[in-house]
Amino acid sequence: MPDQASLDAIRAAVDTIVPPAQGMPGALAMGVDRHVIDLIEQSFPGFVDLIAALLNAYAMEAGAPFADLSSDERSAVLRAMSTDESQDIRDAVDALIVFTSGGTYSEWSGYDRATGKLQPPPTWSHTGFHGPSLGHADYRENV
Repeated sequence: MPDQASLDAIRAAVDTIVPPAQGMPGALAMGVDRHVIDLIEQSFPGFVDLIAALLNAYAMEAGAPFADLSSDERSAVLRAMSTDESQDIRDAVDALIVFTSGGTYSEWSGYDRATGKLQPPPTWSHTGFHGPSLGHADYRENV
């Protein structure tokens, strides 16, 4: 299990990647940090701590742990990491972005774990997505 400082860094990254905007909750308010942490830990045990250590190392240029930086400073850290010469560091940022976006815009954020019910996530209506389609008649072959 990742330590608290690592969890705080990942939560700050999730909040930076999809912040609240135009009346919509951000990824952190939707609990997407749980999605990101769970997926990273399931895929690569221990990598939450490693990614957090990278975030904090880059943040030290601003003089504070990643979670303590302003939103603009955190964005600058993520940009710096995403252009690093090391593919591994770029991959760490990519994982944060992909898992945060997936948790925010997929059905994951509309699933109520307590009741087992799935509601369309708030991001769907905001983006104009009406949910999955079982197909379109125009694309079916007439047989």
